[in-house]
Amino acid sequence: MGELSLCLPKEFYERFKDNPEGAREEAFKHGQEMSRFLLRKLGIEGNNLETIAAILNEFQKIVQGQPNAKVEGNRVTMRCIGLCPIMRAALTLNIPWTWLDDNFALPMFQGMTSLIMPDIKLRLVSAKSRGDPACIYIFEVDRGQNKPNAQ
Repeated sequence: MGELSLCLPKEFYERFKDNPEGAREEAFKHGQEMSRFLLRKLGIEGNNLETIAAILNEFQKIVQGQPNAKVEGNRVTMRCIGLCPIMRAALTLNIPWTWLDDNFALPMFQGMTSLIMPDIKLRLVSAKSRGDPACIYIFEVDRGQNKPNAQ
């Protein structure tokens, strides 16, 4: 089984601090690479919310020590209350926390989930970088609820 190479926030920031669009593209690709690795590691496949939650939980076990994603109705909710690598990098290495959230963490999670469900959307509804007590990520698929009815 191949090894997973985790991207280090300091090197990532130094490389992309003046190129946020490039950062988001690279983080998205990195997320896809992680998803491929985790799918092989877990020996699962599927294009449903349960697979999304399983991949996110396995990733969170690696980087944060505990799973925190679960299927809730028609979406996956991930609640992060502990210390995470993004928070540590921001606070200890003096890297702008919101920059890391916007240009590294969010596109990475979007890349991870895009391999399983390409039309999944990600919203960060609560963020520790904004002073909230937890980071809460919502992954959901627009199943045509906001599209006009065809007649």
